[in-house]
Amino acid sequence: MTTAQDIIRFSLKDAPSLIEKVLPVQRISIDTFREREARQSQTLTGLGSYWKGRKPLVLNRACVLASLLPTTDDPKKDLAIFEMLMGMDDRTMRKRMQLAEDAQLPEAPYRELAITAKRTEDIWEAAHTHIWDTVNAHLGTNARNHAQLVEQLGVMRFGRRPRVADTFSGSGQIPFEAARLGCDVYASDLNPIACMLTWGAFNVIGASETRRTQIERDQQALVEKVKAEVDALGVEMDGKGWRGKVYLYCLEVACPSSGWRVPVLPTLVVSKGKKVVAQLKPDHAKKRYDITLISNATAAQMKAAEKGTYQDLSVVYTIDGVEHRTKISSIRGDFTETVDGVKANKNRLRQWEVSDIEFRTDDIFGERLYAIQWMRDDGSSRPDTEFRSVSPADIAREQKISGYVKEHLAEWQASGWVPDMRIEPGDKTDEPIRTRGWTHWH
Repeated sequence: MTTAQDIIRFSLKDAPSLIEKVLPVQRISIDTFREREARQSQTLTGLGSYWKGRKPLVLNRACVLASLLPTTDDPKKDLAIFEMLMGMDDRTMRKRMQLAEDAQLPEAPYRELAITAKRTEDIWEAAHTHIWDTVNAHLGTNARNHAQLVEQLGVMRFGRRPRVADTFSGSGQIPFEAARLGCDVYASDLNPIACMLTWGAFNVIGASETRRTQIERDQQALVEKVKAEVDALGVEMDGKGWRGKVYLYCLEVACPSSGWRVPVLPTLVVSKGKKVVAQLKPDHAKKRYDITLISNATAAQMKAAEKGTYQDLSVVYTIDGVEHRTKISSIRGDFTETVDGVKANKNRLRQWEVSDIEFRTDDIFGERLYAIQWMRDDGSSRPDTEFRSVSPADIAREQKISGYVKEHLAEWQASGWVPDMRIEPGDKTDEPIRTRGWTHWH
C-alpha cells in the first residue's frame, strides 16, 4: 500500500483535472435536486432558509473533487472513482436505499433510484467505507477519508493542502463544503448578514456534537428569554390569543403629478393559497389610500389583483377617473452629475444617518405596514393562521416597537449587535443608496 512518504509533491502539477474532461452532470443534477427537495432538512438552512444565491452542497462537493482529481488514460475508471467519492456508485446506492450488501439494485434509471434513496450526506460515514482501497490504488494515495484524500491530491497538484477562496460567500455554502472536504478556506462578503451566516456555517453547523448540544440548549434559553421580553412589551400579541407571524410592508411614494401618497405594490395579491387580496380605497381628504384586505376572494377578484400599482418601473394609479403613470426614477429625481470628468448617478432622496431606522414624514419615499399574518398562539406545531388588515391597535404596537428600537439603537451599535458601518460604494452596494437613500448597513 502507498505510504505517506510516497506522496510526491507536484506529481500532478501538469495533469488535466477531471472537470476539464468528464463530469456526470446528469447524476449531479439529480442529487442536487434531491438536496433542494429536502428543504428544511438541508444542512445549512437552519441558519437562514432563504438566500437567493445558495449553491447546493452536492454541486460544491462535485466541483472541488473534480478540480483536484486527475484524468488518466482510463476515463471510465476516472469517472467510476469520482462517482464513488460522490456516493453515486451502485454499492453506495444500495446503502442509500437500505438494501442488503448482496441485494440486486432495481433495474431503473439513476433518477428513479435517487428519488427513493437517502441522500449521501445523510449516511456520510457509512457511505464511503468500501471505496478507499479502490480509490487509493487508482490515484496512488493512502487516504481513508475525504479530508486525507483532498490534502494528498493538493500536495500532488499544488505542493500543499488546497486553498479555496470565496469573496462573495453569501450563506457560506461554498466555503463550508470545501472545508468539510479538507481544504483551507478563506471567505468574505460585503454584506454583514452573509458574513454572519458563513461564520454560523462553520461554528454552529460545523461544531462538534457536544458543542452543538450546548449551542441548542443556549439557543432555547435565549429564545425563551427574548420571547418573555417581547411579550412584556406587548408588541406581538393582539390580546385575543393571536401572535403576529408575518408583517408585510410596502414602499409608499409622494407622486409629484397629483400630490397623493401611493403604495408601491407590484401585485395586490397577498396570498394565493388563502385567496387574500389587498384593496386600495382613496382617501381624498388625506390624499392617500386606505388598504383593506379581502379574504376568500373570487376568481375575478384574484385576477384583477394580479396587477398592482408598480408596472414597468412606473407608479400607476387612477384618481377621479384619471390615470396617473409616473416613473419611479422621476419620483426619486434621478439625475447625472459630472465631477472632475467623472459621471455619477444621483437623486433627490435624503441620505439616511446612522441613527435612522425609518423614513421621515417629509421624505419622498415612505414605508407602510399594509397587512399582517397572524397565527394562533396555542403551542401547536401547525397553528391556524389568517391575514388581516392593519388596525389602529397594530399601528400603536408598531410605533411602540419603533420607539423601543430608537431608544436602544446606539447602545446596540456600540455593543456590536447591530452594524454601524457605512455601505461602501460599488456596483451592487450602490443600489440601496441610490434607490432608498440607505447609507449604513443597519
